[in-house]
Amino acid sequence: MVMRPERVVQSVEVTALVHATEDESKVRKAVLNLLPPGIDPPALKAVKLQGYYGDPLTALKLNVKHRKPATDLLEHVVRRLSSLDLQAFLDELPQRIDESKNLYIRLDKQKAYTGKAVLERHDSIRVKAKLRLPHKADPVESIRMYIESLETYPT
Repeated sequence: MVMRPERVVQSVEVTALVHATEDESKVRKAVLNLLPPGIDPPALKAVKLQGYYGDPLTALKLNVKHRKPATDLLEHVVRRLSSLDLQAFLDELPQRIDESKNLYIRLDKQKAYTGKAVLERHDSIRVKAKLRLPHKADPVESIRMYIESLETYPT
């Protein structure tokens, strides 16, 4: 039996802003579509906010706090990226990991609604994965190796 690499994700936070012109139920569906099949969806919390110009916004937030489901969520999202998006993601890893070892992925809301994972910079669903890496390990290289190893393991 082949052993999978150690789970490197401690927790995941998924956040999406719902603008006044958007249907909140559709944005909720887009967020939930990012979850792997069979996972018990955590509560999706809504917080009412006000935009820069006074327009109403709702922030939808989902937290996955346990390592296995958090790792499964990140792996599910990464595996659904196209080969071009995956290459862009790997190329941009240094900009996607902060000094606190958080990994950020921004995904297209409309594509997520249809069940696809596509990288997007603006008006996106933000996936923030808190990483658990060995002490003094280079986070960029550790995540690169981990993601590249996912291709060897079936979903």
